[in-house]
Amino acid sequence: MLKRSFLPLLLITLVSCGGPAKKEPTTDMEVARAFVRNILDNKFDEAEKYLLKDQTNADLFNRFKQQYSAQRKEQLEKYKDADIIVNETSYVTDSIFIFNYSNSYALANKNKLKLVRIGGKWLVDFQYTFSGNM
Repeated sequence: MLKRSFLPLLLITLVSCGGPAKKEPTTDMEVARAFVRNILDNKFDEAEKYLLKDQTNADLFNRFKQQYSAQRKEQLEKYKDADIIVNETSYVTDSIFIFNYSNSYALANKNKLKLVRIGGKWLVDFQYTFSGNM
């Protein structure tokens, strides 16, 4: 009798706990891909976690977020369905990483992100993308 009542309780507990915890990206490539994926999915709050915190980056990111979010719903859905295409990666130094990418929806648009490692953590220096380094 006890086994029968325990089994449903165990199943409910396992289901309610959800799956494994989401692994936070730590490497340069993981952070770059997470940042871009969150942008494509219109999850700017998530993407902002990986942004280098300074006023210029914050201003550029907010302006970009407004322009991106103002696009037609159909277009935003196509971005959500898009795959990230890595065109090229390179290291300027051991703490500066350049991520050149496109997405499968707007394949002709090539973008570059600069990631910097500060305190052992990789962050996106968003101003590099808008400084003519394309």
